[in-house]
Amino acid sequence: MKITKLIGVGTVIWTVIFLIDYIYELFQINETSVVTTMTGLKISTVMTKEELNTHFSLTLQALIMYLVFIVLFTLFGLFMQTRRTSARHDS
Repeated sequence: MKITKLIGVGTVIWTVIFLIDYIYELFQINETSVVTTMTGLKISTVMTKEELNTHFSLTLQALIMYLVFIVLFTLFGLFMQTRRTSARHDS
């Protein structure tokens, strides 16, 4: 598998993890607060009797975690690929 394909697959997997974390944290909010999710999304919520305002922003943590995840996922994919290739040649 090419590195670009591994990065693409890793990005899709990271997006699914990010969305699950976002949805979980969003439904846990029940008062005015600022919450930073595990994947680095900052959710600021202000609740009044008339309205509910929610603002989203990414933190540096989100970028760092994404880059670390992509690097580890790509290295793992390349390791598995070389392991499969060497197993075929040994047989």
